[in-house]
Amino acid sequence: MPIPELSRRSFVTALAASSALSLRGAAKPPRLLVCGGNVVYDAELAGTAENPRWGEVRVWRPGESKGLPASYVEKRFATTDDCKPIDGGTHVLVTASSGGVAIYERASLATKFYAHVANAHSACMLPGGHVVVAASVSAEGNALVLFHRSTSERALFRTPLESAHGVVWDEKRETLYAVGMGHVEEYAFHHGGAANASLKLLHRTALPTRGGHELSPGAKENELIVTSQGGVYLFDKAARTFADHPILGRELDVKCVSLHPPTGRIAYVKPDEGKGVWWSFRIRFLHPGGSIASPGERVYKVRWA
Repeated sequence: MPIPELSRRSFVTALAASSALSLRGAAKPPRLLVCGGNVVYDAELAGTAENPRWGEVRVWRPGESKGLPASYVEKRFATTDDCKPIDGGTHVLVTASSGGVAIYERASLATKFYAHVANAHSACMLPGGHVVVAASVSAEGNALVLFHRSTSERALFRTPLESAHGVVWDEKRETLYAVGMGHVEEYAFHHGGAANASLKLLHRTALPTRGGHELSPGAKENELIVTSQGGVYLFDKAARTFADHPILGRELDVKCVSLHPPTGRIAYVKPDEGKGVWWSFRIRFLHPGGSIASPGERVYKVRWA
């Protein structure tokens, strides 16, 4: 259900106040991980919140990353589609719709884990060094697939999820949230060491509109940001209800929404205009608003690092 205008104004006022910390007042400029082509950009967002510019940019290139087999370089990482910071920001978890999953170290750019997952669209870390990957639509996909980061290429468990697109682990609730074609799903995670792991479906909540895409942490502990073909929503974990996002609620086909917790600033990606276009050459911001051209190739996902 849409959020009333009064609530919307309160939401905007609160986040605008928090974003006063933004880029100008930060001890270090924030960084963004940007992906969509065959590399991942690790880019410093310099300048001011109102007039951002790129500072230092580091690039993870699969072909130059020590530890990644040659067979993965062009075939598995042609189209990266998510790039999440993990391990306190020292490593990055990368997925690619062309079938690749990797963990690389930000300092050395060396690959520490890799696997093939059909149409991999996102991933997240689970307790004990496990990795869960959302495998989207394909003959070998439509599933959540579990690995352990100590052993590349060895899948431990899989469970069906139509058009799996996003996964987020809630440490406090000890629950994995996943989004697919028509639902947000909740799973219990069980493991008995590196080689044994499984997921058990606990609950399914129907999306307001089909085509679930993005799933990321919201501004509140109890909140997830969810996008689908028909809009952008806030999901209340306790009530299991959806509300339109106060600003982006009516935006269609948004690929990514990433919240910067210290400032409340939001970076998001929606496709440029054109039939069949799923990418953008621009990253957009809220609180304060604005945009910046990609630091390199086309953009599909962006994450605060």
